[in-house]
Amino acid sequence: MLSKFRAKLVAAAALLAPTVAHAQQDVAAQCTNFQKEVLTELNRARADPARYAAELRGYGRLFQANLVYEPGRPAVVTEEGVAPVEEAIAFLAQQHQVATLADSHPLASAALDHCAEQASDGSVGHASADGSGPGERMRRRGGGDYVGEVITYGAADAAGVVRQLIVDDGVSDRGHRLLVFADDIRFAGVSCGPHPVYRTMCVIDVARTRDGRPLERSRPGYDSIAVAAR
Repeated sequence: MLSKFRAKLVAAAALLAPTVAHAQQDVAAQCTNFQKEVLTELNRARADPARYAAELRGYGRLFQANLVYEPGRPAVVTEEGVAPVEEAIAFLAQQHQVATLADSHPLASAALDHCAEQASDGSVGHASADGSGPGERMRRRGGGDYVGEVITYGAADAAGVVRQLIVDDGVSDRGHRLLVFADDIRFAGVSCGPHPVYRTMCVIDVARTRDGRPLERSRPGYDSIAVAAR
């Protein structure tokens, strides 16, 4: 009797396996598409800051005190209200076009390592559980540590990810905004996924070179940047 029961379990597992595998592929495809959309949105903002400023004006009209009401979504509580949106609009009005960011598999791999860890333990910020930062994570992937990093939590789509970085609500030095428009970076790697507290997260690692190594061995690159996460 026991052997027959086990046989039934094996048969059931065999039938279920393709369904599970298909679901995993669907999730992976959704994450991949989302990551591509985030990079596209970043480059759209870098290519035409003035147009992005016009879009932020519409977003600013959705605020009531510290709450923002986007159509079809629950109200979101912000720290500063509409003030950083207006500040971002003024910033973008003066911002010149900057170079397109190319997709980098090494940077995306380092971003994925951090995204996967926080998806499992619910942590936030740039430090891994062992205390390492983006530079150390890139070195583990065989690159250099001349890497910048920004992270968003809770954004529902690519537009929300980039808007969160540019508005930079609650970040006193607006470090995310400055890194988005840094004109010396040329490569980016994006990893997005679920977060047990904020539902979604995106880690974006950027650098002058594809793998975070300095441009010239005889000349140091810029320091590893890790701006404060939300």
